[in-house]
Amino acid sequence: MARITNKKTRSFRSGKQTCKVCGCTDKFDFKVPNRLWKKVVPVKCQNKVVCLECFDELAFEKGVDYCDFIDVLYFAGDQATFKFQAVEAHRV
Repeated sequence: MARITNKKTRSFRSGKQTCKVCGCTDKFDFKVPNRLWKKVVPVKCQNKVVCLECFDELAFEKGVDYCDFIDVLYFAGDQATFKFQAVEAHRV
């Protein structure tokens, strides 16, 4: 039987990072060049955790194509972790 918990509560208890834009648990770790981060992320959040979903939305709003800048994506779940490597990326 699965137990459903509030994402914010769960992240607080487990010590996982939360996105400072949306407040959800940040389970994906990604890296982009500093110049791209500064172009996409608002100044008030530049030194904070921003989840991939929020980063994607912010990039879309600003018309910034970042698909060629993420080569590796890490997922940190509750039971397992995974490393994903980009084989190909396309702008939507």
